[in-house]
Amino acid sequence: MGLLLTAAWAGWKWGPAFFPRVQDWLVEEERAEALPSPELAEAVLDRFERFRRGEFGNQLSLSAADVASIVRYSAPGILPNGISSPVVEFRDGVVELTARVTVEAFPGLPTLDGILGLLPDTVSISIEGALAPFDENRISLIVHGVYSPFIPIPLPNGMTPKILTALGRTHRAGLPEDALAFPLPDGVGSAHVLRDRLILVRDG
Repeated sequence: MGLLLTAAWAGWKWGPAFFPRVQDWLVEEERAEALPSPELAEAVLDRFERFRRGEFGNQLSLSAADVASIVRYSAPGILPNGISSPVVEFRDGVVELTARVTVEAFPGLPTLDGILGLLPDTVSISIEGALAPFDENRISLIVHGVYSPFIPIPLPNGMTPKILTALGRTHRAGLPEDALAFPLPDGVGSAHVLRDRLILVRDG
């Protein structure tokens, strides 16, 4: 009731200029609560194409659900076989990638000092880190830690390179052993995380 009264008073005082702002707030809230879906992936791709044409200025802001939708439904082959149900989170500039991993698809995992040898056939693994520039075509994720609810103790940092290698990390000259490299989309010059959003910056 208080919100309605406030809106009515603001509409009376400032007229039509106020209500588009209310609509903008509602649209932003709806986007924030969206879940990954094929429909969201299609909408994000449409926004991205318009962004590349310069309709959104030099930056495009994407939510975690936006990115997860693209990875799940619009980028076939981006995930190796044996990795499914990816979830993306952004918070305070930190990236967290979580997915279901079929252990038998990655034979290197059970050899990690016996720690992963007793896991079930499929486990949830989370990789947490921060984005950093790598080269003109790629961005890197510097991994701070690898976690799984099936492992009761934190994995030592020294195991991170072994786990990333077992999960299919591609070696590239100059890429740290505890980092992953991802290609930047065509037309994008850089990317970074600001609070809970991924910010894409147009090339040039």
